[in-house]
Amino acid sequence: MANKTKKQHYVPKFYLRNFSNKNKNGFFIHCYDIDKNVSYPANIKNIGEEKDFYKIGDENYEEFFQKTEEWASPIINNLSKNGKIKPLNIVKNREKLSLFLSVQFLRTKEMREDLLETFSKLSAHLQKHNLSKEMESLVEEIDEKNIKHNQMGFIGHGSLKMIDELLFKKWVVLKNKTEIDFLTSDNPVALYNPHGFLGVASDYIHILYPINPKLCLCLLDPLNYSNFGEYHKFHGNKISMNIRKTVKCQIHSIDDVNMINDVQSKNATKHIFSKDNSFDRVSDLVKKGLIVPSEKRERVKFQIFKNPKNGNDIIVTSNPNNHINFV
Repeated sequence: MANKTKKQHYVPKFYLRNFSNKNKNGFFIHCYDIDKNVSYPANIKNIGEEKDFYKIGDENYEEFFQKTEEWASPIINNLSKNGKIKPLNIVKNREKLSLFLSVQFLRTKEMREDLLETFSKLSAHLQKHNLSKEMESLVEEIDEKNIKHNQMGFIGHGSLKMIDELLFKKWVVLKNKTEIDFLTSDNPVALYNPHGFLGVASDYIHILYPINPKLCLCLLDPLNYSNFGEYHKFHGNKISMNIRKTVKCQIHSIDDVNMINDVQSKNATKHIFSKDNSFDRVSDLVKKGLIVPSEKRERVKFQIFKNPKNGNDIIVTSNPNNHINFV
């Protein structure tokens, strides 16, 4: 039993259920495969998952993720069901959601692919040099087990920093009043910035997490926004006052919903999800090359600079989509 493989979700089933349709065989969601450019219905048990995704030898990290889901799911499900935003002003609820969103951002297949490409490119560069035995062993350890360990470690320390950033955002719940639905994906915490860098702490950042087809949680830069689409410069004590209160924003513009869906679609690793099978716009983006198949995607930009003082290489890698940077 200890060696038996098990499906482990990196997108929780409780979350996917909010975008699904129930029938006698379970909860089904419409799934768009970016690589194959096709859509099909799928049971939520079989998407956003991979066998033994969090299992490393005898270690299994799934229990930790289950705990974050247990804390966050009542808050998310209540919001999805009744749309009331007052619970999001309770500090404990924000802390639980900030932990959940941070972990969700870092636990996905996309993040693992990002790490694999980062270390692979670093290894390729280092192999061009005369390496010490210690460095040679590090270069040789870029395998599935090693990448899993790195991702788990990344979640451990990266989520702590991200939690603080999320807690001090302007929290907004977007109510979709149009006839089209919000989409979600296998990498559902998506970032958008109309003015620059996709960093969680960046000026003008929008962190978008669809709750269901008609609700989306949006965390905004509190120094520059009072609501979605409402630029307002805050200073001093007014920043904390802006942060304190969650607000609701009704979205009547199809262009705004399309923008949010485009961000979500471009953030996906391989699968985009819909309740009503509305993928015409997604298909057009794939055909135009604006959404790149997973296997053809360059996730990491790799640059090498020379240190003018000693001539050593300074290696900088960055991911323009997931805003993780290594130096």
